[in-house]
Amino acid sequence: MNETPMNSLAQVYDREFRIRGLRQQSWGRGLIAVAVLIWLWLGYLLVLPFSADPGGNSKPVECESRTFHQNGRWARTYAGDEGERCDAERDWGPITAGLLLSLPFAVLGTGLYVAGTSSVRTAAYAADIARLNLTREI
Repeated sequence: MNETPMNSLAQVYDREFRIRGLRQQSWGRGLIAVAVLIWLWLGYLLVLPFSADPGGNSKPVECESRTFHQNGRWARTYAGDEGERCDAERDWGPITAGLLLSLPFAVLGTGLYVAGTSSVRTAAYAADIARLNLTREI
């Protein structure tokens, strides 16, 4: 038998390469999870009805969601349908800022996950090729 195992330095490098790929995948999953949490919060702000505090000793004003606010047959603006207080309570500025804040997390997370997956798959491919070469030599 002419079977020559991988030398120890190559094994160490292969193991570290796989660990680095798995670590990148983990970081990618984490960053994508942060982006998804931000998106869920934005969905909550856009879809669910809420109450706005009018200030003073008055009762809270019940407001429809920004997404489903149409009163009557013809669509108007949110401020026209629900009033200025509801419009000020769920302003577009923070919602847009949340969306913009989530984009770097989503892009970096996707990039890290793809790079980690590529590393793990490349290591598996190299191991398969080495195994095929060893069986061919026997």
